Amino acid sequence: MHTAYPVNRVTFLSTFFLFFFVIFQPDSNAQQVSVGAGSYSTTLPSGAVGPQNSSGQSILPKVSDSFTQRVQTNDWWSSLIFPFFGNPHSGKLIAHPLSMQAVAEGLQLNYTSQHVFATAAPGTDYLYPYYPDGQLTVGVAALNASETTTHAYDDWTVTAEWVDGDKSMLATLGHGLPFVYFEISGGDAVINFNGNPTVWYNEGGVLGVTIQGRHYGIFAPTGSSWNSGNTYTTDLNGKDYLSVALLPDNSESTLNEFKVRAYAFVTSTQVDWQYNETTSTLTSTYNYETVLKDSASGNVNETVSALYRHQWLNVNEALTNHTYISPRGEMKVFYGNSFSTTLKFQGVLPTLPNEGDYNPEVLKGLVADVATESLNAGPSYENGKAMARFANLIHIADQLGQTTERDFFLNALKTRLEDWFTAGGTQEYSYNDDWDVLTGYPSGYGADTQINDHHFHSSYAIVSATTIAQYDPEWAAQSEWGGMVNMLIRDANNWNRNDPLLPFLRSYDIYAGHSWAAGHGDFAEGNNQESSSESMNFASAVVLWGEATGQTEIRDMGIFLYATETSAVEQYWFDVDEEVFPEDYPHEAIGMVWGSKGVHATWFGGDPEFVHGINLLPITSGSLYLGRHPEYVAKNYNEVVEERSGQPEVWKDIFWQYLALSDPNQALSYYFADPDYAPFDGESRAHTMHWLYNLKKMGQVDTAVVADIPTYAVFKNGSDKTYVAYNAGSSERVVTFSDGYSLTVPPREILSQSTSQTNEDAPVVILTADRTSGKSPLTIQFKGSNSFDRNGLDLSFKWDFDGVGNSSATDTTIVFTEVGAYTVTLTVTNTDGLATKDSVQVEVLPNGTAYGGTPPVVPATIQAENYDEGGEGIAYHDLDANNAGLVYRPDEGVDLSADGGSTHIYFIIASEWVEYTFGVDEAGDYLFKPYMATVPGFGNFTLLIDNVDVSGKVRVNGTGSFINFQPFEVDPVSLEPGTHIMRFEFDTDFDSEKKNWLFSFDRVVVEKAAGTSNELSTSLPSDFALQQNYPNPFNPTTVISYQLAKNSLVELKVYDSMGRKVAVLVSERKAAGTHSVNFDASNLSSGVYFYTIDAGAFRQTRKMLLIK
Repeated sequence: MHTAYPVNRVTFLSTFFLFFFVIFQPDSNAQQVSVGAGSYSTTLPSGAVGPQNSSGQSILPKVSDSFTQRVQTNDWWSSLIFPFFGNPHSGKLIAHPLSMQAVAEGLQLNYTSQHVFATAAPGTDYLYPYYPDGQLTVGVAALNASETTTHAYDDWTVTAEWVDGDKSMLATLGHGLPFVYFEISGGDAVINFNGNPTVWYNEGGVLGVTIQGRHYGIFAPTGSSWNSGNTYTTDLNGKDYLSVALLPDNSESTLNEFKVRAYAFVTSTQVDWQYNETTSTLTSTYNYETVLKDSASGNVNETVSALYRHQWLNVNEALTNHTYISPRGEMKVFYGNSFSTTLKFQGVLPTLPNEGDYNPEVLKGLVADVATESLNAGPSYENGKAMARFANLIHIADQLGQTTERDFFLNALKTRLEDWFTAGGTQEYSYNDDWDVLTGYPSGYGADTQINDHHFHSSYAIVSATTIAQYDPEWAAQSEWGGMVNMLIRDANNWNRNDPLLPFLRSYDIYAGHSWAAGHGDFAEGNNQESSSESMNFASAVVLWGEATGQTEIRDMGIFLYATETSAVEQYWFDVDEEVFPEDYPHEAIGMVWGSKGVHATWFGGDPEFVHGINLLPITSGSLYLGRHPEYVAKNYNEVVEERSGQPEVWKDIFWQYLALSDPNQALSYYFADPDYAPFDGESRAHTMHWLYNLKKMGQVDTAVVADIPTYAVFKNGSDKTYVAYNAGSSERVVTFSDGYSLTVPPREILSQSTSQTNEDAPVVILTADRTSGKSPLTIQFKGSNSFDRNGLDLSFKWDFDGVGNSSATDTTIVFTEVGAYTVTLTVTNTDGLATKDSVQVEVLPNGTAYGGTPPVVPATIQAENYDEGGEGIAYHDLDANNAGLVYRPDEGVDLSADGGSTHIYFIIASEWVEYTFGVDEAGDYLFKPYMATVPGFGNFTLLIDNVDVSGKVRVNGTGSFINFQPFEVDPVSLEPGTHIMRFEFDTDFDSEKKNWLFSFDRVVVEKAAGTSNELSTSLPSDFALQQNYPNPFNPTTVISYQLAKNSLVELKVYDSMGRKVAVLVSERKAAGTHSVNFDASNLSSGVYFYTIDAGAFRQTRKMLLIK
C-alpha cells in the first residue's frame, strides 16, 4: 500500500509546444497555471510541505553544476540525488548483479551470491547482504570528496560525480551492467581491496582478481601497468578512463570475453516499446549507446548486460551461458548493444460485463444503498480510493438500468475531481520546480515529503476520470479537465522523455520491470515496493484513459507498463515458477520487494491478510492479471488460511474476489457464509457481488486467446468461453479474437458473448458448500436457497450426493465417511419444468492410524508423542518438516523433547495440529484432560472428536515453565462404542505470537465422567456448563446435557439458523448437578440449529447439525 517514512519511443513533437502554450496559461502572479478548465499551483498550500530529509528539513536535489535534466526520483539510485538520511554521497545502490555505494574515496563495489534469512516481527526476510565496505573501492589517489552528486542519468544508468579540488571522478553504473565505467582526472586511479586479493591475471593493464570469493576484471587502457601494495594504482598510461567488471567466473577465457568489451563505455541507455494491436503483442527494445575508448586489436564496440528472469524468459536474442545470482533469481548474460523482449498483452476492461447469474433486484438494492452516501474531500490516497469505489458502481448501475444512481455517482466524481483539478480550493495539485514533481494536497504517506507512492495515489483519480470519459467525452477533453488528468500521468510515469516539467517514467524502473514506491530509496537494502497491485492499478488506468481519449501514446505506455510489470510481479512477488525465492524460503508470496531482499511483511503490519492482500488490492477489472495462474491463486490463498489458522479475518471481500479467479464456487460459499462482513474501505458490497457472480458464470481467465483491441478479456468455464470487449470509439467496431471468434461492439459500450447455451427462462442455480475437502468423517453444509427464477416461479430442488444419498431439501447437510472424490449435483426445476444444474467436487481425505497399530481404549492416558502414524497432513501438521528434538520418531516432523524427564511435544506454533486414534468400549461421558506447559500463556487449543469441536477455544495460561505440565480440562464428551479420532488444533489470538513457541504438550488423560440421569447427578459439579449434544450430527433425536453448580431457574431453548425459536426444552427450576434432556427434531428440516441455556447469570450457546 505505502512506503513508510524512514513505444514506441516518444519524441517531443513540435505540436506539444503548441499545446503547452495554448492549454497551459500561467497566471500573472505565477502562483497558478491553468490547464484547460483546471489549474495547479506553483506555491505550496498554506501549511503544506515539500521534499524533506529525515530531520524534517527542506532539501534540494543533490546534483552537479552541469546537471540539466528533470529531477528523477523513485529509482534504484535515488539516494544519490535525494539524501533523505543525510549521507552526502549515497545510500546503497542496488543495481544487480552489482551493489554499490558512493563514499568520500570513490565507489565501493559488492556482489553477494548467498542469501541469509532475517526473521523478525512482523515477517521473514531473505536477504542478499551488502558486506561492510564492499569488496573493493575505485577512486583517485588522495580523493576525499565532501559529497557525491548526480551528474546525469538515462533510462537505467546513472553517472555519479566526485570533485575534490583538482581531483575528480565520474562513474557510470546501471541495472544489469556487470561493468562500471570510470573517468578519472587529477591523479592515479586507485583500487582499494577489502582484504587480500588473489591476482590471477596481470597483463597489459588488465587485472583478474578474486576477493572474498568474488571475481573481478579491472581494465585500464592498453599499455597501462599496475603498482601493487596495500592498494593497486595506475596512471592509466596517460589516459583518463578505466572500467571494472564483475566476472561470472575466474577463467581467463571469460576474462578475455569481457576484456574485448571493456572499453565500449556506455553513454546512453534507452528503451523503445511498440504495441502491435493486431496481434496484441508488446515488443520492448533495450538499447545501449557505447563509445569505444580503446581501439586495440580485438576490442569491440558492444557491452555486456545481465538480464533478469522476466527479461530472459521472453528475450528474442541468443544469450551466453554465463549467469549471476541476484535477489530476483538467476540473471543471464547477453553480449551486444540491443536486445528485445516480446510479451502477449492480455487486455484490460473498464468493468466486468453483466454476465453473472445474480438476482438483479438484490444487486440493485446494494447499488442504491451506496447512492445515499456522499463523496467528501480528503487526502489524495484515501479520497482516491473513495472515488474509485464510486467509479466501479457507475458501470454496475449502468448495466442494471439504474440511470439515477449512475448519474449520482458520475456527478459526485466530477465534483470531487474538479475540486482536485482547481488550484486554491480544499484540494489541489501543486508543482515544485526544484524537484520537478506534482503533488496532491492534502497529502499523506510521504507523497509530499519523500515523493512516495505518486503512482498509487494518482491511479485512483485516473480510474475515476476514465470512467467519466466513457460517459461524458467532452468532460475529458484536453481543453476541459483532461489536461489535468494528463498532468497526473506525466508526474507519476511520463510517456515523454523530453517533457519540460516532469521526468520520464518517474516511478517505473525500466530495467527491473516494476515500480519503486520510495522517492529517495535511501535504505540499507535499496528501494522498495509493497503494493505491486496498486502500481498495476495505475498501468491499467492509463491504458483505459489513453484508449478512451484517443491518446495512443499514453495508451501504449500503459500497455508497456501493464504487460511488463505483470511479468515481473509474477516472478518477484509471487514466484509462480518457484525459481526466484530461495529454495528453503517457507512462503508462497512476499509482501515487499526490496533492492537486496524479499520480505514477508508490510510497512504497517504482519497480519497474513496484510502481507498477501497488499499485492491484490484494489480488485478491479484491471486485476485479471492476477488470474493468469489459477493454481497459484489457490496456493497463495491457502497460505493465508494456514498462517491465520482459519479464513481471513479482515479484507475478506478482497480475498474472496481473488480466490474467485481460481475457484469462484468456493469464493461464493465464503461470501454467503458471512453476510455481515465488513467491506474493505475501497470496496462495496455491490461490486463484490457483481465480481463473484460474474466469475462463477464465466470461469477463469483464458490466457491462450488474444484480441485485436487493447480493451478485451476472455474467460473459460470448462469447454465454454466468454468473450468480452469494450469499444471506446465513436463508431461500432468488429473485434476479432485469435481463435477466430468475433464481436461487433457498439460505440462506447462493453459487449460480452458466451458460447454456453443458456435458456433465459430457466432458473438460476446457486450451489454453495461451507467446505469442499477435509478428513473423514467430513460434514458439509450445502445450500441451494440462493437459487432463484428469473420469472418468479416456484422452484423444487434435487440433490445427488454421488452414492452417499439424495435430498429434496433446499439446504441440507451431509456426512461423508468414505475416503475419495465425490461430485455433488444440485438440480433446480421451476414450475414450467425448466431445470438447471450445478455441481461441486468434494474430496474426503484419509485419516492416520493409531501409533503401533492398536488404538488405546479409554479410559487411558495417551502420551502426546504417540500421535497417529501417517505423516504430515494426515496424522499431524507441523510448520517445520524436521523433528527439532530428535529424541523420538526422528524421521517425522513433530518436534519432540525429553526435557524434564518425559518425552513430549514442544515448540508448538500456531496453526499446527496433531491427531490420536482411540477406542471406546462403553458408551458414556468422558473427561479429557490435556496436560500443557508454557511460560508466556499466549496460546490456546481446540479439541475435536471425529471432526466435531467439543471444547471451543481453551486458553493455555502460564504454568511457570515449558515443562511444568498442568491439566486443562475439557467438559465431558458423550461417546459411543467404536473407534474415534481426537484432534488438537493449536493457535493464538496474538498476532505477535503467531511464529513463536506457544506451549508444550505432554499427555492427555481420558477418564469416565461420573454417571448421569435425566434428573440429578450423584456428583455435584463445581461450575455451570452446557455440553455438546450427542450424537452430533443427529437424526432425528439427540441428547443435550448441562451441569449446574447450584439450584437455578433454567431456560434451555433451540433456535434455527435465522434466529427463530423452534423448541423450549427446559423452563423450570433445577437442582444443582448434571442433567440431560432428549431433543426430538422429527418435525424440523435439515440444517444448523443452536441451543442456548440461561441459568441465573450463566448463559452459553452451542451448535448442532440435523441431517435427514
